[in-house]
Amino acid sequence: MMNLITFLLVGVVVYFVIALTLVAWPLAASAQQQSRAADELESLIAARPWVEPAEPDFFEARDGARRLYRLYPGSGSDLLIFLHGSSSDSRYLARLAGALTQLPESPTVATLDMRGHGPEPGRRGDVDHVRQQAQDIADLWSALKRTRRFDRFFLGGHSSGGGLALLYAAGHEHPKPDALVLLAPFIHWKSPAARPGSGGWATPCIPRFAGIEMLGRFGIHAFENRPVLRFAVPPAARDGCETPVYSWRLYRSITLGDAWRKEIAGIDAPVLVIAAEKDSIFRSDGYKDVFMDQAQVAIEIIPGIDHFQLSTSDEVPRRMGVWLRNASSR
Repeated sequence: MMNLITFLLVGVVVYFVIALTLVAWPLAASAQQQSRAADELESLIAARPWVEPAEPDFFEARDGARRLYRLYPGSGSDLLIFLHGSSSDSRYLARLAGALTQLPESPTVATLDMRGHGPEPGRRGDVDHVRQQAQDIADLWSALKRTRRFDRFFLGGHSSGGGLALLYAAGHEHPKPDALVLLAPFIHWKSPAARPGSGGWATPCIPRFAGIEMLGRFGIHAFENRPVLRFAVPPAARDGCETPVYSWRLYRSITLGDAWRKEIAGIDAPVLVIAAEKDSIFRSDGYKDVFMDQAQVAIEIIPGIDHFQLSTSDEVPRRMGVWLRNASSR
C-alpha cells in the first residue's frame, strides 16, 4: 500500500515539475523572419487606404472599467457591433464602418476596442478573466440601447475579432445576435481554415500553452497572465497602440475552445462569412469544411485580395449590406 502511495505521490510531483518547466519555457523574443502576412500589411499601410476614424467614445463595463468604442451612425434601425483583428484596434475599421453606413437602410456601426488593445487597453495584452471580452460586448449593447432604440443586434468581426463574435454567439452572454457577419474569422488552430503559425503571423509558445493548461486541470490559474503568443507586427504598423503579445487568458477570451465544432453548431443565427482568395493567414477554402453542417451559413470568397484588404475593399461592405438587409428573412 505504501509503495502505491509513494508511486502516486511521485507521479503527482513529476506532473507538476513538468507543468512548471513548460510554463517557464521562454517566449520567442521576436518573429524569426518577416512573414508574408507582415509584408502584405506593410504594403497596405504604404498605400494609405485608411480614412479618419470616428472620435472615441466610452462606456462603463460591469467591472467599472472605461471601455473605448467608436460610433458610425446609420440610417436604419439596426446596430452592428464590429470587432478588430489581432494586435490592432478599432481605428483601421473606419473605412469599412463608414462605407456600411452609406448604404440604404444601413445599420449603425459600433467598433469596439477589445480589452488589452488600443490606446486605452487596461493591461496591454491581458484581461482579468476569459469571459471578459464577451461581457464587454453585452455591456456595450446595453449602453447603446439606452441612447437609441435598435430593432436588431448584429455582431461581426475581422480575423480574431470574428473568432470573438463566434465565441460570444456560442456563449452565455445576452442578448444573442440576430445575425453574424465575419471577415476571415479565426476558428481554431486545428480547424480546416488554419495555417501553421497563421502563415507566420503568429508565433505561439506551445510548451507554455501546455504547461498552463496542465495546471488549470488542477484549478491552478496563477500563470494564466503569462504571455503565450507573439504577432509579427511590422514596423510600419507600430505606433505605440499595437498589442504584439497576448497572455494565455487574453487568447482564450477571444477564441473558441477545442470543442469548436460543437460550439459553432449551437449558434442559432444566420451567419455570413466573407473570405479573401489570397489570404496568407487562413485557408479560405477551409471555411466550407468548418461550416459544412450549418445550413444558415453563407460563405463568399472575394477574388484578388488578401487578409488585410478585407478591411479596405469596397466589395466587402456592399456584400455585407445586401446580406444584412435580407438577414431577417433567412
